Amino acid sequence: MSAAQDEGRMARAKILPSSASLPSITYTDYLATPLARFLEGADVVPAASEKKTSDPSDFLASSTGRVVFAGYRLQDIADYRAAIQDWFASVPIGGYLVITVPHAFLFERQSMLPSRWRPEQRRLYTPSSLATEIEEALPPNSYRLRWIGDIDSDYDYSLERDHVPTGFYDVAAVIERIAPPDWQLEDRDEPEASRPSYAFEPPRTRVEMARGRPHHRILVLKLDHLGDFVMGLPALDRLRAAFPASEITLVVGPWNESIAHSRGLFDRIVPFAAYPRNSSEEAVDVPGKKALFDALISDNYDLAIDLRTDPDTRFFLRDVRATLRAGMGTKGEFPFLDIFLPVDVTRHHVEAAWEDRIPLHHFNVQGYCYRTHYQVSCDGQLVRPERGAIIWGPYRHLEPGRYMFEPFLEVEHAKPGLLGYDIALEAERVAYGILSEPSDIRLSFEVTKPARFEFRFQAVDQEPVPDFRFYGGRLVKQGASGVLHQSEYLRLLIELVVMRTSEAGSLVQVSQGR
Repeated sequence: MSAAQDEGRMARAKILPSSASLPSITYTDYLATPLARFLEGADVVPAASEKKTSDPSDFLASSTGRVVFAGYRLQDIADYRAAIQDWFASVPIGGYLVITVPHAFLFERQSMLPSRWRPEQRRLYTPSSLATEIEEALPPNSYRLRWIGDIDSDYDYSLERDHVPTGFYDVAAVIERIAPPDWQLEDRDEPEASRPSYAFEPPRTRVEMARGRPHHRILVLKLDHLGDFVMGLPALDRLRAAFPASEITLVVGPWNESIAHSRGLFDRIVPFAAYPRNSSEEAVDVPGKKALFDALISDNYDLAIDLRTDPDTRFFLRDVRATLRAGMGTKGEFPFLDIFLPVDVTRHHVEAAWEDRIPLHHFNVQGYCYRTHYQVSCDGQLVRPERGAIIWGPYRHLEPGRYMFEPFLEVEHAKPGLLGYDIALEAERVAYGILSEPSDIRLSFEVTKPARFEFRFQAVDQEPVPDFRFYGGRLVKQGASGVLHQSEYLRLLIELVVMRTSEAGSLVQVSQGR
């Protein structure tokens, strides 16, 4: 092994859990891996770091080497499509683009953000998700994917998850640039039967038929933030009551996992972060999580339900191996749904006059808390009640009306403690609560005259304070509701599922008799 290779490998073994940096690597660190046959003897040009600019063409310094090496770059770039395209543009025909990223199952040893070692990391990677991003970024038949896989040389699998990994923990891909052929891919029209037909004489007739098989295995997606998850609990209670003997798997945001366990309704709970914990601090890219979701949910089910009113997670059901799929929307919007409940598209405009997500930097924090761009972490043992509020702000001017504030909060309950919170208008308290166990915080209050709004966390007398993390919050001015509430929609969907599967049967398509 060369001195350069040995130095790079030693760097991997010295990453600290508090570090925000991956080891400094070059292509020579991979000369003892399967990438060697693409790198040895080649003219290798390193990809430049992402620059602080809105112009994607500035992601990469101009180069035309035979091999462009992008080691540990992609996971930190917001626009991964532009980055891959720019790197690929610097590769001549017959040359290679080599990309390496930390493996989600080897480096982070987790399946959802934030990264345990690097909270600022944009995405987690497996071979499947990296291949998906490459396919999204590059035109068909402009490249061939010559190699993709895991590199785990010298990886110590005996280390516990809380220990820093050692050895190689990479996903790597080798992309060869080819001369595009003269022909283009053929576009094929979708078969007529794959989408609904409303002609006077349709080629197929929809009839109601009872499903004979019982629904032993049920998959439920509830990929919401805290408040929306709580509003779905009555629907989940009804689902268990309707299918008491079924095996129910719940896929839920990791911040709701403890609440889900406390309900005792589910046989299996799978944490999956379709959204960032705090959407105001990180861009939302739900479609970018599809490959990770498909790798996580690969079993067969009798029934799969997306229990979310908004349509942005419905596509997760498309490739789930389920006999029946149910969700909000219409058959025209989601042809893969067997049971669907239309939703009033005006519901958001009526229930909320406006909504404002307040980022973390609008709040003040005591010096004994640790603050980053993404979160405030507070060790409860360091709290000094005599200093007053732990976190306070944002001092927004509010006009008269009814409001609701929801802080984005994660509390560690490994040790007992109480965390007080309140809302003040012009420094006068108008709402107060104490958090003693995992639960959603939503404080409603009324403003009778123009006033300055303040939210505060504080100790409760001399009681111990739990460790917690704060990410900002959401302020909503409430409007007059003229449509069904979200919780009512969710309960209605479950009732429709019960009726179609247990009582009236499911609507299916059969060919007309001749």
